[in-house]
Amino acid sequence: MKNEEYKKFVINYKPFEWEVNDSDFRERVRGKHSFLMSFERFYKVFLYLEELKNKGLNNPKILDVGSFPGNMIHLTKKIYNNFSDYYSIGLDLDEKFVNIMNKYNVKCIDTEIDPQFPSPKKILEWDIKNFDISFLLDTIEHLVDPTHCLDQINKSLKIEGYLLITTDNITNFLYIAEMLRKGKSPNVHPVLSSMVYTGNHRPHHKEFSKDELKFLLERSGFELIKHEYFDRKQGDYFIDKKTNLIKKHKLKKTLKNIIFELIKNIGFSIPHLRNHQIVLAKKVKNIEEVKKNRMVTTSIKEWQEIRKKTIGY
Repeated sequence: MKNEEYKKFVINYKPFEWEVNDSDFRERVRGKHSFLMSFERFYKVFLYLEELKNKGLNNPKILDVGSFPGNMIHLTKKIYNNFSDYYSIGLDLDEKFVNIMNKYNVKCIDTEIDPQFPSPKKILEWDIKNFDISFLLDTIEHLVDPTHCLDQINKSLKIEGYLLITTDNITNFLYIAEMLRKGKSPNVHPVLSSMVYTGNHRPHHKEFSKDELKFLLERSGFELIKHEYFDRKQGDYFIDKKTNLIKKHKLKKTLKNIIFELIKNIGFSIPHLRNHQIVLAKKVKNIEEVKKNRMVTTSIKEWQEIRKKTIGY
């Protein structure tokens, strides 16, 4: 039933003008809004937010970090009907975006969230306290230093406030297959990184495994309470205008496509080899307490002790 409810939401969704690219040469991208392009990913987000609502979280205060294109305001309203407060945090939020967000009672803060980036922009303090939920959706992989951003989110949430993250999975089976087949690294190619591009559109910097995310979260005062791997199926769906139903693109039945799908499905049958992940974390410590006990040292001996305690060697 929830799946049908979400499908209906996606079919009836009215995207912001900047969400859709009608001229893209790729069939699986052209003319699709964000919820259709990332159908599976946002369905996972939908389910996790429904679960929080069913636990008694109503009329929440929401912080959306890395918020562009602003679509989460619509999904949030779909689930919660109302919210006490909503902030949109991002970089290079133009006047048109800010004005339209204001119509939805969303307050925007245009600020740097990654001061370790080679050409960082101005940082504005978030004067936000005691919020219930923070989104960090497909954002953490773009950050040179996620800790600054996670610390800021910690400051903004109440104790036992929730942080919802989606991000790529570095242990993706397709990456492993490329390493075996071509010796190709799963790391971002340097030409796609901030080594070359230092503008406001931030490229991927690093993708993470579950244990790396858990370490980063704990380092900023969060406890990982739920984690799930899934196949994001990016661009696999379209809306059939004749039937007004969501359907999946059919792959051309070439030998190459058949072999690829077979290998992919075999690999993805093992959860930690799927290409995407969703994390629900809870704030358990205030950032002031966390920073006092954060493991940082210039001593080789202390570093060796920290390493042994943390990873065993």
